[in-house]
Amino acid sequence: MMTINGRMRFMSDTWTTAARRGVQAAIVGAAFLASAGAGAQTTRDSAGVRIVENARPLSTASDPLHLSPAPLLVLGRQEGPEYKFSRIRGVMRLADGRIMVADGGSLQLRFYDANGKFVKATAGKGTTPGLLSGMNFVRRLRGDTIAVGTGFADVALYTTEGSHARTLSLPRADRVGPPGLLLLDMLPNGNRLAVSFPNPAPRPPGTQWLDSISFLLLDSANVTVRDLGRLPHVTLAQENAKDYTQPWLSSIAVVVGNADHLYYGFGDRYAIQVYSPTGSLQSIIRRAWTPTPVTPADWEHWVVEWSKLWVKSTGDSAKQEIQKVRDDPYAFTMPAFSQFIPDRVGRLWVREAHYQDAIAAGSLTDPPAVPSTWSVFDGDGRWLSDVAMPAHFQPYEIGADYVAGKLYGDDKVATVVIYPLISPRRR
Repeated sequence: MMTINGRMRFMSDTWTTAARRGVQAAIVGAAFLASAGAGAQTTRDSAGVRIVENARPLSTASDPLHLSPAPLLVLGRQEGPEYKFSRIRGVMRLADGRIMVADGGSLQLRFYDANGKFVKATAGKGTTPGLLSGMNFVRRLRGDTIAVGTGFADVALYTTEGSHARTLSLPRADRVGPPGLLLLDMLPNGNRLAVSFPNPAPRPPGTQWLDSISFLLLDSANVTVRDLGRLPHVTLAQENAKDYTQPWLSSIAVVVGNADHLYYGFGDRYAIQVYSPTGSLQSIIRRAWTPTPVTPADWEHWVVEWSKLWVKSTGDSAKQEIQKVRDDPYAFTMPAFSQFIPDRVGRLWVREAHYQDAIAAGSLTDPPAVPSTWSVFDGDGRWLSDVAMPAHFQPYEIGADYVAGKLYGDDKVATVVIYPLISPRRR
């Protein structure tokens, strides 16, 4: 399987680092909600699983959860190489107030004090213990341990001071081939989420289908904690006798965990499966949702703007390349969501999918190109409110009163920005 500008393209007997991207593919305000949401939510049990139906958010339009437009802190405009970022992959506010920035370009973990002054950098690029070959994901574990997914099957663990503690690896079939499983995420309790490598069987050209793979929770000794079963992970289309592709703008599996829950969803419907940290299905969150169509005008806009970035030929060759993209399969409706972020106080933030977000690299999970909207759910699955965030801002960590992430300015400079998060007044 390979990825062309963010879209999965499958070929027989092919595996690359882009495989992970195809499967990746994440409560404080409860007091004010008690009188606000009569009839907004209903809850019922189905075979021991709670079903939470959300007709509308609990917050009022006059007093919503929202970001302050004035940031608390900005890193990246200061002088010095330690303030120059490339491919930021994570931002954390540590327990002592320091800021950790995971920079994917240098593969460093950079530490700053609470006021933004550089303290030190650790990790870096390399193959010896403590160095990294990549940054697929960055997670905070218990005790502010920092977990960095690197490669297909490895996660490197660092202390709160940035020292390398150990590296965990998934089992491999042999020493030279690909691992038997693909590392997807790591939960704060130390369990890792892994999936089987996609290996779809050939189908007649022109066929489209929803492909499923096996999801497993493994402990630090690679013992299976729970087999979650086969779950949908991507829509596929057969191009010819050998090759598969993911239709542009189509749904992929979204899965992420925090200390209390593991969340899984597939964007063909607004339904989020909520598991315990050990993989027991506890509840399903549903939200009223009307699919947004991708109109022919939307698709033409997408093709033209995407081609400006990626078509390098000229004349008739350029026209042929653009027409090929125009004729590619694409989703006729947008997925229900494109990203989950569990925050530090038990809420789940769910990002609305927008077709323009995929123009830069073809993936709806890329940093938002336009202002993004996030639906926020509390620990009981109740839809609290929707929160708007600025264009080109990708949040990485959300606390009770802040949102930390990366922002690309009009000058294309990457900065780390922490915004205050304003909660509704208690009633």
